[in-house]
Amino acid sequence: MQAGFAEIVITPPNHDCLLAGYSLYPASGVHDDLYASVAFFRDGEHEALLVSYDLLAMEKELVGRLKDTLHAATGVPHGQIFFTCTHTHEGPEVRERKFRDRWYGEERPSYLDGYLTFLGEQTVAAAYAARARAQECDLLVNRTQVDENLNRRFFLSDERYLSVPGNKHLASIANEHADKELGIVGFCPRGGHRPFGLLINYTMHPLTAGYSSALISADVPGGVRALIKESMDGCLPCYITGAAGDNHPKAPEAGFAETQRVGQVIATEVVKRSYDALRVREGLRLRTLTRSVPLRLRTLEEFRRLPLHHGEGEETIQGNFVRVEAPGAVVDVEFSLLAIGPVLFIGVPGELVAELGSVLKWFSPFKRCYIMYQATDSLDYIAHPNAYLWGGFETMCAQLSPTAVRPLINAILDAAEEISDYPWKD
Repeated sequence: MQAGFAEIVITPPNHDCLLAGYSLYPASGVHDDLYASVAFFRDGEHEALLVSYDLLAMEKELVGRLKDTLHAATGVPHGQIFFTCTHTHEGPEVRERKFRDRWYGEERPSYLDGYLTFLGEQTVAAAYAARARAQECDLLVNRTQVDENLNRRFFLSDERYLSVPGNKHLASIANEHADKELGIVGFCPRGGHRPFGLLINYTMHPLTAGYSSALISADVPGGVRALIKESMDGCLPCYITGAAGDNHPKAPEAGFAETQRVGQVIATEVVKRSYDALRVREGLRLRTLTRSVPLRLRTLEEFRRLPLHHGEGEETIQGNFVRVEAPGAVVDVEFSLLAIGPVLFIGVPGELVAELGSVLKWFSPFKRCYIMYQATDSLDYIAHPNAYLWGGFETMCAQLSPTAVRPLINAILDAAEEISDYPWKD
């Protein structure tokens, strides 16, 4: 197998943008640059591109546009081009629907057309560079546990819901499910020891700085990448956020000192555990699949069946219902699978919660399995069915019907089995 890595700055020129996280507000400057990290793979029969953007999210229309652009430039088939967003809240808003449906009342901003053109051009340039750097490689795989995240959903004994970010004193006793696995997939020259490229996967909303400033920042992913490049000379890391729908940093909205601290912890583990990673030389082939599954969007009645908590009411319901453009309609929802030897990456169409990410890992027919967040569309939160009985932010802010979750998970697992060598599959 061959692999090549590259990265390129995608910070909006002159910091002209509305920041995508929280409520929209203009960027006041740049704390650290945003990047598109590109990995190129070739196994002799197939080629694939993986691009991780320092963006909050992308809708399927932009995903399609960027695939068209990359295919035209490189010839890599659409089904072998993969995207994911690190989900920094301190980058530009690029979702058209947010402005079209006036979620917060804003008109479509003037920067959007120019920025999207710029984004496509930068992506192509990085893809060319990654392909040009492709070299024969061995695969290094490892994993470890990093205790820097928590589940932000908190329920009292009387089933009242509290959000940990809004009640930070609860952080030390938050006890819902958190996926603490740090996945490390390295690529080093044949017989060599130092990786020239890394895929890193961790399940955590990257908003340690978050609302603390109006500066553009890649947040923790940017810190991790910078420290790895400093420590592992010549190695380019590609950071992939896992199923972080309800998994937060332990200190969100805490400022850039916390961003640096968490980045140091994760980067140190990556560097350290790359040293004792398992080397995989045989069976290194690419397997790819992109598929759509028909799923139903939510109705107003489904919103009204949710348990309501502390001040939520009809206004809250209507404010979230506006996100659903065709209530009750059945739409084609895309997911993507990229397998590199024994490692499977699953691209999901929104903010999958950690519980569902772990279900996909546990049922995966690949030994190692990682989620690519906000990869094929931005359908807001995708929570597990039981969560809707409890309510809370993730169940209120969702476009898919609660009945759509199990069919989506089943379709992903069935597709993963199709492309796998699982010894016990039918």
